[in-house]
Amino acid sequence: MIIATGAFRTPYTPSLADELAQDIFQMHSVDYRNPGQILAQRILVVGAGNSGAEIALELAKAGKKVWLAGRDVGRIPADKLGKIFGGRPYWWFLRRVMTIDTPVGRRMKANVLIHGNPLIRTQREEVAEAGVEFTPRLASAKDGKPFTKDNRMLPVEGVIWATGFHPDYRWIKLPIFDESDRPRHTRGVVPEAPGIYFVGLHFQTGLTSSLLGGVGEDTRCIVKQIR
Repeated sequence: MIIATGAFRTPYTPSLADELAQDIFQMHSVDYRNPGQILAQRILVVGAGNSGAEIALELAKAGKKVWLAGRDVGRIPADKLGKIFGGRPYWWFLRRVMTIDTPVGRRMKANVLIHGNPLIRTQREEVAEAGVEFTPRLASAKDGKPFTKDNRMLPVEGVIWATGFHPDYRWIKLPIFDESDRPRHTRGVVPEAPGIYFVGLHFQTGLTSSLLGGVGEDTRCIVKQIR
């Protein structure tokens, strides 16, 4: 059996969302379309990855006061590498360097699985220049107000949760998952359950494993295993 249900199935919102005051507007990034949806003027975007940075930038350009909470996830300059020779050097870099076969790729995997993918299209400098204020990660809620890790209260009217997605494997009744509900596997092969394979996992073998441009390579490896 090949399980290819994708790495980004269920929107994830931290339990902290339930502690915020009811008059604070809340939305997950999956439901965001444009600034016209957001009537509030003071917005906190939680999660400084690609979605969070791009949403924060767009809201700031629309005249909103925006805070962006989260760590710096780094950046891969797709805006430059992606335009050279039709983007071939960029994809070669992702497929051959940002993988579990290289030291830099293994370090990136550890960060990506916890903190999210590095920025691709947007630069933090660009976001800052638009007026977005960066803050440490959101840590708590007191009296219904959000507080950052450095114990600063943010006077927001709305929160957009750009906190990513989780896969959904509840339908698989096998003891093949770790404490984070990720399958224990080697390049998509599950040693504990012969005949079970995964395709499209987040960083299955590299940064592109869960993308249309990279899933094919992992799929070919799995087919070879089955044959």
